[in-house]
Amino acid sequence: MRRTFATRGTFNAPVRFSRQSIALLVLAVVGIWLVVSLVQEIGLYESLRGQAHSLERQNAALAAANQSYQRDIAAVSSGAAAEQEARLEGYSRPGERLYVIGEPPPPPAHPHLHRAPSRLSPAEVVWAIITAPFRR
Repeated sequence: MRRTFATRGTFNAPVRFSRQSIALLVLAVVGIWLVVSLVQEIGLYESLRGQAHSLERQNAALAAANQSYQRDIAAVSSGAAAEQEARLEGYSRPGERLYVIGEPPPPPAHPHLHRAPSRLSPAEVVWAIITAPFRR
């Protein structure tokens, strides 16, 4: 069963598009293409901007490391690094007094308080507890 269409008074005539319809269709296709291209360019721009920021951070870190290396080179070439290393090892110049500041030594351990646990009989343990105040 065929459908019947009436176009300008003629049945089953092929539909002809006017020039305006064709121009509108072409403009719509071009507009869609422009929008898709714009979205792609924005995505590419954001990606490249992120890469540029990442490279700027890497450059800043490399510049800081480079300055540190330059200071190390200057110290080694002037002999200051050798002197600093010698002082860290405890050396001093002739005529200088060397003062060492550090942690105080731990207090001496009392021999009867810090014994290693031994196998004593219960009677020996009781005797040690009773006589502990008199052993000083």
